[in-house]
Amino acid sequence: MRCILLASFPAPVSESWLLMNLDASPLSGTTGLVIGIALGVQLLFAVIGLVVLVRTPRERVQFGRKWPWALIIVFINTIGTILFLAIGRRPAPVDTFAPTSANAAGTVQSLYEGDQR
Repeated sequence: MRCILLASFPAPVSESWLLMNLDASPLSGTTGLVIGIALGVQLLFAVIGLVVLVRTPRERVQFGRKWPWALIIVFINTIGTILFLAIGRRPAPVDTFAPTSANAAGTVQSLYEGDQR
């Protein structure tokens, strides 16, 4: 059985054949440029997503934990960052402040108090 398996394989390959398959010349030119730009954009998205994740308070992160979002951003690449930015954060709380005329007048007076027109 061993002789049959050895006989069925082709002759040993030379090093030049192995090096020929590792040649990256087809990636030169336009194809290499497009792949380089795509990798750069992908890396930029991942960095932006991770920075926003780190700066977002834990209370505003969906599901209350940051580590699942970090894994999604890193391993699902561009789509992971888009998912985090779209659905991974809760909106920031908004203070309800209705300015009254007294507040507005006070603000105008404090801003333009020294203005002599």
